[in-house]
Amino acid sequence: MKIKWNWGTKLTLFIILFMLLILSFVYRSFQRDVNLVEKDYYPKGLQYQQRIDEMKNARIFEPQIIVEQQKNKLVLHLPMIHPDTGNVLFFRPSGKKFDISRVMPHDSIDQLQFDGKLFKKGHYVLKVYWEESGKKFYVEKGFYFRK
Repeated sequence: MKIKWNWGTKLTLFIILFMLLILSFVYRSFQRDVNLVEKDYYPKGLQYQQRIDEMKNARIFEPQIIVEQQKNKLVLHLPMIHPDTGNVLFFRPSGKKFDISRVMPHDSIDQLQFDGKLFKKGHYVLKVYWEESGKKFYVEKGFYFRK
């Protein structure tokens, strides 16, 4: 049997290949894991005005907070703060399993060091929360970790 290659045959072949391409995209999209930034994003969205106030409080500290990557460690330079309570979170948007969270020490600190083995190559968002003398502070900065 010999196929006649006229415009109708070519059009039918094109439509079949196009449908296979679309179906392969649909299949691949169902195989991907979809991560929300937060599981309880709606209640946190309602409390966002508090976060804005914390960011205003920390505006003077923000330029002084620096993330520096050295050979086998990550150094977080902080201004001289005296936190009553505090938390440092390295948020990885591409997957929650790569997030790293540490509690700040309760004395005055100038820098925190983290083992470089904890981090994977890629984009992180540094989120620093602390409370000092009843006043809350929050700073958020993005950086790229290179191995």
